[in-house]
Amino acid sequence: MGFLPSLLSGHEKQHETLIKLLVLTLSSIVAFTVRLFAVIRFESVIHEFDPYFNYRTTKYLTENGYYAFHNWFDAYAWYPLGRIIGGTIYPGLMITSLFIHRILTFLNFTIDIREVCVFLAPLFSSFTVLITFLLTKEVKSEGAGLIQLL
Repeated sequence: MGFLPSLLSGHEKQHETLIKLLVLTLSSIVAFTVRLFAVIRFESVIHEFDPYFNYRTTKYLTENGYYAFHNWFDAYAWYPLGRIIGGTIYPGLMITSLFIHRILTFLNFTIDIREVCVFLAPLFSSFTVLITFLLTKEVKSEGAGLIQLL
């Protein structure tokens, strides 16, 4: 798998490329379905406190915009004291969810922001498989990148 490139014929290189793509695709599908297990078993619900807080903040960002989000004081978080949300969290997850939601809405897919939040983790786990392969390929070798996928 890349360690004897001069000894492989064109036909064998095509098979090698096909095997690499197959392993990457299957690993991405497995990563996606493992993260999707709770959705399949218990339906599309947000189960824990932190993901629900992230969903609430993403919903607020979607409905009110970034300026209102950045200046938002949430009286229900840390009740009864409340919490300043915009200045105390890292909004990367919320902005990513909003960006994906807006792209899907622009493409005329009717989807609730909750569904985007639920399916963001399985989607990113598939991306993580690909990024890990590419990183391992750069650090060590392509064969090591494929081995780590297994």
